[in-house]
Amino acid sequence: MALTAGSITTTALDILSRYGLGDLSMRRLARELEVQPSALYWHVKDKQELFVLIATRMNAEVDARCPSTSDPLVAAMALRDILLTYRDGAEIMLLGYSISPGEVTPGALSVDALGQTVSQGVMAHALGAVAIEQNRRLFGIENDDAGENFAIIAARLLHAGSD
Repeated sequence: MALTAGSITTTALDILSRYGLGDLSMRRLARELEVQPSALYWHVKDKQELFVLIATRMNAEVDARCPSTSDPLVAAMALRDILLTYRDGAEIMLLGYSISPGEVTPGALSVDALGQTVSQGVMAHALGAVAIEQNRRLFGIENDDAGENFAIIAARLLHAGSD
């Protein structure tokens, strides 16, 4: 496999899914790709850029399901679903969002689509709620109402923004 930003991102997502954020290091990534760690830096400036690339890839999955003209609530639910498919997905997206919010926010939830306050509010809700849900699962704490509660709060945020 040729070493590219895309192949690095794919392998990083695989490590993330198998082992979690704590085991996602540039050394481990290089080992998985069978290259020297220095080779990664030709394609990815640093670990922060890697977080943005991973979050951008997750965002692309949301945008593929829900283009920018989609119902924002449907897009928020798709974002939740995508984040839950990756171990520590919300944490990675939060890191990417902290560094480069415009690159990792789904189109239907973007500042252009919803305005700054509502976009930031929905993203903060999504990232925080899913991070809590993922952390609770690590401790064996299940919340059967998590999806329903997420949707109710997201709908209220979106509705409040349209007033």
